[in-house]
Amino acid sequence: MLAFYMGPDTAWWGESLPNLRWSLLSAIVTMAAVVVYPGSKDRVPWHRHASSRVLIVFTLWLWLQTPVALGPGYHLFFATLFTKYVVMFALVYAALDDSKRIRQFLVAHILGCFYWGYLAWQTHSGGRLETIGTGDVAGSAFASMHVSTALAFAGFFFLFFAKWERWISFLAIPFIVNSIILMQTRGAFVGLVGAAPMAMLLVPPSFRKRIFPYLGLGVVLVFIVADDEFWERMSTIKPADDTGMMEASAASRLDIAEANLRMFLDHPLGVGHRGNDLLSPQYMPSYLLTAKDGKAVRSAHNTVMAILVDHGVIGIVLIAMFHIQITRAILRLRRRHIDDVSVQALALVAALGTALVVYWINGQFANMAKAEIVIWIAAIVAVMEANQSGIERKTSGQSRVRRTNAGLSSRGSFSERLEQTVNDSSGLLAPVASGRTSSKR
Repeated sequence: MLAFYMGPDTAWWGESLPNLRWSLLSAIVTMAAVVVYPGSKDRVPWHRHASSRVLIVFTLWLWLQTPVALGPGYHLFFATLFTKYVVMFALVYAALDDSKRIRQFLVAHILGCFYWGYLAWQTHSGGRLETIGTGDVAGSAFASMHVSTALAFAGFFFLFFAKWERWISFLAIPFIVNSIILMQTRGAFVGLVGAAPMAMLLVPPSFRKRIFPYLGLGVVLVFIVADDEFWERMSTIKPADDTGMMEASAASRLDIAEANLRMFLDHPLGVGHRGNDLLSPQYMPSYLLTAKDGKAVRSAHNTVMAILVDHGVIGIVLIAMFHIQITRAILRLRRRHIDDVSVQALALVAALGTALVVYWINGQFANMAKAEIVIWIAAIVAVMEANQSGIERKTSGQSRVRRTNAGLSSRGSFSERLEQTVNDSSGLLAPVASGRTSSKR
């Protein structure tokens, strides 16, 4: 997490350090730690969870697409990235083997976004913020989605967790909100508004009334921090004005979506990563195209359409299955923890579900197929489900042992039961022996 949020290659203090592959080094260190300290052996292997299996199959499909990809370099990068994501899933699953480590991981996520928010507050001088983030989580669209998930976690940690986790979240929330406002992305704004009902639905039922005052305080905070430039951009979310005329950006997105649908119908098995960019000049008028990497192209601006064009019907089915498996696991966990009346566990499940909804909504405004946060959520959900299943098996086993011991205790020891059987038999035979004696007389 330190390499992700404060990597030397993107920090001022790392300018004099050698240009090493810091993320790879951190992954190697994590892998070594997992080997040395393997954790619980009672859990099912990471690849037994349904979401991990779908992730593996999707990655294999990416490699199968390589020979027919329109942009071989782009697609090779994407296939390699998802191969790393499979390894990441396994590492997160192995490293976070209890609830304490899961909370520590998520607090690190909150702290990282807190740091980005602090940088935004310190360095922003005007206009739309595009300078925070790193690697594939750079730029306003990706970075705002990523920090929005941290805001969801921070909110639940502040409300339902104690001590240092609560106060770190309390300090982080204003800086994260400010960074989202400075990035002025409609996807992040709509994502947070749309995720609020999901948070209310997933939160522990007895605590729903407790959330309303804090949601109100959040709205007040947004109005305090937001400037006119932010509200002017958010006003363009409305698809049509009072005269019925559609806003230019909304109209262009519909035209782009229509063009991407035609690309998919012409190439149902997909054309490889960023294929929708490369095909766009053939399907879109010139006024929709923008300069990118020295070419006039246009991205899909929608995750679903991008996956349809790039990875075809097989790709979209696999991605849908991946998210369905994550959602089903979250709902299963919620049902289990409602039965256990575990408030903090329910809050953690609700935070994961809310963060996933934030991603889904943001994905309708940009192509976020590369988002690493989804892999984190999927792996953490798999860990929680495996841990809960282990607890239930252990509890069930202990209950069976107690019932068996209770039965043996009520029946007595073997010698006592044998003596009782002999006595009972003697009692039954006594009348018979008495009868025989009388007859002899």
